[in-house]
Amino acid sequence: MARRDIDLTSEVKRLWRGFLIDLNVQDTLAIFGKKARITSYQHDDETVHEAWEESRTIVSCNEADFVRYILGHSKRDSGKRCQDCWGLLIVPSNSIVRNRLIRKVKNGIRIGGDIIPWSLIAFANLCVSLHADGTVNVRKFRRCEYCKRDNPIESEWYDNLPELGSRRT
Repeated sequence: MARRDIDLTSEVKRLWRGFLIDLNVQDTLAIFGKKARITSYQHDDETVHEAWEESRTIVSCNEADFVRYILGHSKRDSGKRCQDCWGLLIVPSNSIVRNRLIRKVKNGIRIGGDIIPWSLIAFANLCVSLHADGTVNVRKFRRCEYCKRDNPIESEWYDNLPELGSRRT
């Protein structure tokens, strides 16, 4: 991991507030413990805004809608205030498989040779998908101009991730 990542990690740990659990996977709350809570909203777009306001990573099995709403939220980019979310963890809909896989990545995920902690995954606004066969897919949402300018992630593991969608319509 690059030196800048290590420096960012301590700052990000202070800012990141944990996980926001979607209603459709609320049974996972116990696995995440004190670093998680269930959303207050039934609509996914409201959950995205709630997660952004609280600096939390969303956990859901509803990938299509959450990716769409996160991309929409990020399009509000003014270059002056960050509108980026704090990442998305997509889990399988089958609760037995889901709970087994979450336990394996509870402290972070392996990218290349490094274990990336959830606080840095959140700061980088990554989309982590856990698949029933045990594979993990990691993609990145494009970061806002403010974050790219003031808090760049200068790391090969990050640069090599595929990007989800685009910020502009």
